[in-house]
Amino acid sequence: MAKILIVDDDAKELELYQDILLSQGFNVLTADNGEDGLKLAIENIPDLILLDVMMPKKDGGKVSKDLLANNKTSNIPVIYLTSIITEEEVKAQHGKVSGRFIISKSSPRAELIQRINEVLSTGGR
Repeated sequence: MAKILIVDDDAKELELYQDILLSQGFNVLTADNGEDGLKLAIENIPDLILLDVMMPKKDGGKVSKDLLANNKTSNIPVIYLTSIITEEEVKAQHGKVSGRFIISKSSPRAELIQRINEVLSTGGR
């Protein structure tokens, strides 16, 4: 099964997403900040990264930029997780912001799994 890295500074959110993905049979890595998330991505080359947008130290945008700049991680698909925008706003953006997939943290669990499977099956394109 696919290996997914979850990067979120909110411990409850991190645990929730980890539980959801484990229940679907995914292999899961977690990091509670952007710096550690970037390090884990480089060391483990996950199949997909769920990346919180707003984090201290290194936010999701900076992590994403660093991932793209590294030859080892530049092709790893990323789905941004955010509580800043609603499901409706995500749909209005056709599920992408700055070329990266995005999902609202308020989205139903089934939608998250659907988006993950969609991204994994298309390689993030």
